[in-house]
Amino acid sequence: MTLTSQDWISRLNLLPHPEGGFYREVYRSSFSVTPPNGKATGSCTSIHYLLQGEDFSGFHRLAYPEIWYFHDGAALDIHQIDASGKYSVTRLGKDPGENLSLVVEPGTWFAADIPGKQGFALVSCAVAPAFDFAFFEMGKKKALMQQWPQHGEILSRLCRN
Repeated sequence: MTLTSQDWISRLNLLPHPEGGFYREVYRSSFSVTPPNGKATGSCTSIHYLLQGEDFSGFHRLAYPEIWYFHDGAALDIHQIDASGKYSVTRLGKDPGENLSLVVEPGTWFAADIPGKQGFALVSCAVAPAFDFAFFEMGKKKALMQQWPQHGEILSRLCRN
C-alpha cells in the first residue's frame, strides 16, 4: 500500500513545525548529560518530519549535531552553509546517488526542500544532546544575505523572514 502525505500526517500525528513542514517528537531520552553550556539535558531526541510540495524548512541552525534519516516519498535536498561560508547541498532519497542519512554539524546554517516541488518527503531527525528551542535559531534573510551575499539566491528562496 502506498501512503500519501496526509496518510503519514494522520498516522504519525504530525503537527505544523515553526520552520515549515510537519513533525512529532517521538523520543526524548531520560538519560541526562551536561553539555559545555552547563545546562543538564536529555542525551538525545528524535522526531518524524514531513515536507510537502513547495513547502520548505527555512534556514536555521542548532547548537548540537542533527542526523537526518530518509524514510519515504520524494528526494529531499539539505542545503548547508558552514561557519566559513562554504555552501553545499546533499540529496536524501532512495535512488542511486542519493543518501539515506546526513549529519548537520553544530552551528551550520541549513534548510531543506523538495527539488521537484511535488509530492512529499518523510524523514526522521535525531539531535544529541537533546533538542531544545533555546539552542535553535531561525535565520533572518537580511542578516544572512549581508554575511554571505554570494549565496543570495538560495538564502532568498529558503529563509522564512
